[in-house]
Amino acid sequence: MDILHWITSHPYQTAGLILPIAIPLILFQVLPLLVLLERRGAAFIQDRVGPSRAYIPLPGLRIRAFGMLYNATDLIKLLFKENFVPPFAYKSFYWLAPAIPVATGLLTPALLPWFSPILYQDGAGVSSLTGTLITTSSGLLLLFALGSLSVYGVVLGSWSSNSKFSLLGGMRASAMMISYEVSMGLSVLGLLLIVGSFNLTDIVEWQGHHTWGMFVQPIGFLLFLVSMFAECNRNPFDVAEGESEIVGGFHTEYAGVKFMMFMTGEYLHVLVASALLATLYAGGYELLPFPVPMLADTSGFVPFLTTVFRPESYLSLDTLWVKAHLGGVVAIMLGITAVLVFVFATLIAGRRRNYAQQDAQDRDMRLREYGIYCSAFTGLGVMLLLGAIACGLFMTTQPLVAAGTLSPQPIYPGWVNAVTAVLQFHIVIGKTLAFAWLFIWVRWTLPRFRYDQIMGLGWKVMLNIALVNLLITAIVAKAIGGGR
Repeated sequence: MDILHWITSHPYQTAGLILPIAIPLILFQVLPLLVLLERRGAAFIQDRVGPSRAYIPLPGLRIRAFGMLYNATDLIKLLFKENFVPPFAYKSFYWLAPAIPVATGLLTPALLPWFSPILYQDGAGVSSLTGTLITTSSGLLLLFALGSLSVYGVVLGSWSSNSKFSLLGGMRASAMMISYEVSMGLSVLGLLLIVGSFNLTDIVEWQGHHTWGMFVQPIGFLLFLVSMFAECNRNPFDVAEGESEIVGGFHTEYAGVKFMMFMTGEYLHVLVASALLATLYAGGYELLPFPVPMLADTSGFVPFLTTVFRPESYLSLDTLWVKAHLGGVVAIMLGITAVLVFVFATLIAGRRRNYAQQDAQDRDMRLREYGIYCSAFTGLGVMLLLGAIACGLFMTTQPLVAAGTLSPQPIYPGWVNAVTAVLQFHIVIGKTLAFAWLFIWVRWTLPRFRYDQIMGLGWKVMLNIALVNLLITAIVAKAIGGGR
């Protein structure tokens, strides 16, 4: 009872203890969705059927869940596959290597801001619950340091396998890390010169009051994006695996659970890289890429231009604005989600009509399965639409403490802070999945580069462009006084 009393009387401290466990678990739930997105995306791009055969047999029905069951079958297969260790391998390092990419993939999200800092009244004072699990003023540097450790798992696994093909893959991975981390660091320095802080929350807040990083640093964004492809060993930079050249590269001698850990680490790094791109260059948890202009009082061309170039004539839809208009924001978000669900249900209904015209042996079972999906998604869309209407009509927010009384910002009730944090977390996840789809799109579109082409691109092209971009950014930032 004492523990329950402490939890109910200290909700923000309890949330601070739960978040380090909850956020990695939520990201692990996103991984199966990312695998399904890759399989479906590959089938769509290459005009294939995709995952559609694995199913759960029920009386007169087969539940396939759009191919999601393949994730479960892969998990079962890898868990129960023979745990073979090559007799010529260095066993202790051979076992340790797959755990390193997974560990770094779980540690790096702790430095990303998943929601804005929450102010709450703690006794007579005001405390803050940050949206990062590890709060530091040099969060970006620490994130790069942790992220670069993942290559040690690849190199250690390739060396400990005591195989020439594996060692070649590890050497390629280490050479790519050296090549592209230089360009990656230089590409993001331009944004840091403009913002003036290594703190990731400060970078997101700056974008909320000005514009997204990809608009102020378009060249840096493209360089950083290409560097992330190389860091994650994804096509067209997957020469560390290079099946057509070195069998399987660094994981040639791995199977079962150890191979699954390597693949889990790869998808975790794709997820973290996408979240980092969303944080640095797509506004993070901020809603729109730019403040909304307020030009209603202008008349005539000259007053219009005068108002356009005045910063105070723009309304920043930051966290305080979202909390003050939380009902409308949640209603719009739920309404957009409901429309997307209805579109998905319509696509399923179209697939059902097309399959009804075919003379297939499993036609009746397919039609029943599609009917269940249509009903389920239509019902979900209706519920989301009703929720949007209810939030728009009845959700109103008032601060507990006005701005300037205890803090420069108003303090809102706990439920307002919780709903805002969940909303901002979903915004980050949505942007992350959008970038993850870009990773998938490029992988199944471009062929693998040759190793010498990759080295030439990193040292001869990207490094020079990054240096020139940094020089121009420094000159402009100094001229207009944007840097601090």
